[in-house]
Amino acid sequence: MNFLLFLLLGLLQIVSAAKSGTYNAGWGVSNDWVATDAYFQRETGIAKYRFWQADGWIYKYQLDIDVVAVQGVIGGNYVFYEATDEYYLTVFQQGVHSVSFNTADPYILQVKVVEG
Repeated sequence: MNFLLFLLLGLLQIVSAAKSGTYNAGWGVSNDWVATDAYFQRETGIAKYRFWQADGWIYKYQLDIDVVAVQGVIGGNYVFYEATDEYYLTVFQQGVHSVSFNTADPYILQVKVVEG
């Protein structure tokens, strides 16, 4: 009986183990949707993005991503790095997701993915 309990706990840890990776992006401001390459899409689940100047009351920039494959069993977390800051986004399902922010240097250098 104890063996089955340990086996079940071991399998649960394997299933819930988080995979993490940081990928170069090089995303500048554009009002158009831009497709990612096949490698980036496979590793991050992001098929395309749009990084645009929203000029809202609070936030001046918005990053939209089209997620075609959720990273992780219960969702995934994305971290978008620019020269001076980082922005977080949690995704539980496929589709378009957005994060809005202010920045003095609107250029996304890297994207980090942590599977949930």
